[in-house]
Amino acid sequence: MARTKTVKLSLLASALLPFLSQGSQIQTEDPHGLYPKAGQTLALTHATLITAPGEKREDATLVVRDGRILAVDDKAPAGARVIDVKGAWIYPGFIDPYSNYGLPTKAYEGPKDEVPHYRWPRPGAQAHNAAVHGSEVWRSRAKADMEGAKPFLEDGFTSVASARLDGIFQGYSVSLSLADLPSNQLVYQDKGRQFMAFDKGSSPQVYPTSLMGAMALVRQTLSDAAWYKDALNHDGARAQLETNADLAALGALKQQGILLATRHEDELLSAANLFKGFGLNPVYLGSNFEYDRADEVAKVAKTVVLPLNFPKPPKVASEADLERAQLADLRHWERAPSTAAALTQRGVAVAFSRHGLEGSIWPEVKKAIKDGLSEDQALAALTTVPAKIGGVDGIAGQLKAGMMADFVIASGDIFQDGKVLSTWTQGQPHSQVPLDLAALWGDYQVAGDYALTVKDDGSVSLKQGDKAIDQLTSNYEDRQLQLRWADDAGSHYWVLSGSHKAPVISAQQGGAWQSLVVTAKAPEAKKEDKADDAKLVSRASFPDQAYGLAQHPKSEKLLIKNATVWTSEKAGILDNTDVLIDDGVIEKLGKHLDAPRGATVIDGTGKHLTAGIIDEHSHIAISGGVNEASEAVTSEVRVGDVINPNDISIYRALAGGTTSAQLLHGSANPIGGQAQMIKLRWGETAEDMKFKEAPGTIKFALGENVKQSNWGDNFTIRYPQSRMGVKSLMEDAFQTAREYQEARTRYDLLSKRNKNEVLPPRRDYRLDALVEIMNKERFVHAHSYVASEILALMEVADEFDFHIQTFTHILEGYKVADEMKAHGATASTFADWWAYKFEVYDAIAQNACLLNQKGVLTSINSDSEDLIRRLNLEAAKSMAYCGMSPEDAWKMATINPAKELKVDKYVGSIKEGKQADLVLWDASPLSARARVLDTWVDGKRYFDRERDLAERQAIKAEKATLIDKILKSGEKPAEDRKGYRPAVVHWHCEDMDSHLEEM
Repeated sequence: MARTKTVKLSLLASALLPFLSQGSQIQTEDPHGLYPKAGQTLALTHATLITAPGEKREDATLVVRDGRILAVDDKAPAGARVIDVKGAWIYPGFIDPYSNYGLPTKAYEGPKDEVPHYRWPRPGAQAHNAAVHGSEVWRSRAKADMEGAKPFLEDGFTSVASARLDGIFQGYSVSLSLADLPSNQLVYQDKGRQFMAFDKGSSPQVYPTSLMGAMALVRQTLSDAAWYKDALNHDGARAQLETNADLAALGALKQQGILLATRHEDELLSAANLFKGFGLNPVYLGSNFEYDRADEVAKVAKTVVLPLNFPKPPKVASEADLERAQLADLRHWERAPSTAAALTQRGVAVAFSRHGLEGSIWPEVKKAIKDGLSEDQALAALTTVPAKIGGVDGIAGQLKAGMMADFVIASGDIFQDGKVLSTWTQGQPHSQVPLDLAALWGDYQVAGDYALTVKDDGSVSLKQGDKAIDQLTSNYEDRQLQLRWADDAGSHYWVLSGSHKAPVISAQQGGAWQSLVVTAKAPEAKKEDKADDAKLVSRASFPDQAYGLAQHPKSEKLLIKNATVWTSEKAGILDNTDVLIDDGVIEKLGKHLDAPRGATVIDGTGKHLTAGIIDEHSHIAISGGVNEASEAVTSEVRVGDVINPNDISIYRALAGGTTSAQLLHGSANPIGGQAQMIKLRWGETAEDMKFKEAPGTIKFALGENVKQSNWGDNFTIRYPQSRMGVKSLMEDAFQTAREYQEARTRYDLLSKRNKNEVLPPRRDYRLDALVEIMNKERFVHAHSYVASEILALMEVADEFDFHIQTFTHILEGYKVADEMKAHGATASTFADWWAYKFEVYDAIAQNACLLNQKGVLTSINSDSEDLIRRLNLEAAKSMAYCGMSPEDAWKMATINPAKELKVDKYVGSIKEGKQADLVLWDASPLSARARVLDTWVDGKRYFDRERDLAERQAIKAEKATLIDKILKSGEKPAEDRKGYRPAVVHWHCEDMDSHLEEM
């Protein structure tokens, strides 16, 4: 019978080990000398094996050979070389599903000049946009990088999924071992998920400049990939196709999958809506903000990768820090670690990543466990879930026969006090700490007055009484910790061996060895988390920030009695009138109404009830840029993709009586992006804020901005550069759209005869929007100032048989009011903005009155996160400037913008059957003294002044409690906003900042 040889080995990079268990063999390379031989069977005995989440074996043996696990057994097989690891715990190697390990970091170094580049030449038959790298398959570029692998290995990671994290479509990832082996032996999965992000990265091409532009590029590229794949299946169409390697590669997305990086939960939810239209369900790299919308995230995401980069606490040391500290930031510091538990409890599979982390993952993992994640779930997040994401679950993520010999040896339960001692990749050890040295960690009392400490980070300290010995040197060798120092009494040499349970110290004195009395100090009792310490002290709200609502408001059955009711209808202003609302609708309007059963009655005596204010021109609640400031025509981009429901401007607008707003693209382009009308449903998701009944609209722009006359000397390339060019560009765009529509119609006819002979037309979202305009399905709201341009745009509209719905700004509207009325255009203007740039020098304060008198439907808009709170006073100004009646002035803020936005059937006035968007004021709404008491949207009370006043005090108290928790935590404060939500940017029409600056 063969003998089993047992060797008690240190796990600190023993010279024997590479010979005991080699990685998997190279199968195709010539030996260039002696042929490689198979490695010896290696058995790690007497270990606690965690073979998979929830599976534990005591006093077990792990058997490995040639980079694979042979068996999980109770004893070593005959002939195996044995390593006794008694007391150690062995886990499956951890897997990071999102990294750029072993790959180059950038696609481009960027142009040397500062002028915009609208095209960027690329070698090969690739996509036209330099942020699309869909054809990259990163297996061909991957190689071992042991310096880059070091932080992974120290935390126990044995493999990663990797792609170059640059661009929007970043290429198909590769799953790589972190072993120090040739590239051929590193690849576990050669073609994994397509990595994606909404950040164009190093692309020198201007488009896209905004988050909505990035999402539009994704939408168009996904559509193009489907079209390209479909066209290849038409025998007669192939010869007509361009060659496009990126589109060809992206045809495999459904099979290979996607891993999309998102920066906050709203971006994740918006992305899910986009991908759903293409039948795709990505894995998402999350942000640890998902706790805020956990229910909604769980509905759309099956798997989320969470980076273990929880934020450090905000600075709270000084009075200035306390003043600056935002409640949302304080809450996020406390709640971010609870994200994993919140998602897991809702059935979402969670994986962990080191992405963005400095330092070890283990303090962060333990935070997640403290906040509700079980140890088994945490282990799954490090093993089985990422293995499935990377497509390597057949060979990694568990300790089972046939799996790769990727495992972690720890000094104990790694989720409690255990430390990573050694990480093994394909049977190769990467030792951090010898097992025997780990047995010596602890505090000792030696020879009466010496205090010795051996720490788990490898450091050693020694004191004699209260005096620290500074010249101490230590070395671990032959399973012994050797200590040397010198003092007035001479040189000292100690050797510590055994273990903390049975320590032995031998001292060399005068050439002779003697034993010293040594006693191990009992470890300090682990501080158990008190219930109060583990408890979240912050309140949850929707959204999760100051003035968020504790719960989503319910539709009220409500009778408001004896109020002055501003109907914004022919009935005008009604005194002492009752209004009954139920199920979100205005049910009755009249005097002496009886309250139905269950209704709440509000005494409106001395109060004024109005329809909610509607803002035709707003830029609040937009993430990632208000302008796609690249191409001259960007009708494919959609503000609806980037609504930010966390913008405090929503709440402030409600406090000023505004209940709906059209969120417009900026004025960087003659033909800009698609607008989105929202209801200010504070606390709801971006999707739930959309005014579903509102028809589609789009922003056009005229004047200085679109011809780039005020952009600087570098912006002299893009056509058009003149007002004449603007008109010509629009004519060309609509003519192209007309031809595009005709081509699609022809294809529909021809394809019925022989589908295989005709190339299906490529869907163009940019032209689709223009076709919708000509088909009167989408309506134009045009940024405008100068009378001559207003007339020119109406000529373009007449030529292509559509009309301009609303001229917004329209400060020279009084000059062309007759022509506007004849065309059927409406006007939405400022009350009294003028002289802030050359093209508004002719603006006058009487503009609204003159337009109104000429029969042009006119409204007052804000174009400002500040004025949207005071549109009632902006409307009132025309009473002062030109004697407009109160009824007409109020209509400019309510029913008139409703008509311009084609939602007057639903909102804008108080009329039976309309949606209950109502505002209760304590005085006439046109008075500077008027304050909003309550604001209802769809019969739900989203603003309540009494609640608001109470909330101010609650916010102060909550901040104080959170600050106290931060100070007690002892955590080092953050130096920047890493890990926190990007600050809300208040955009204006002309803002060209990229979404990267906001993020």
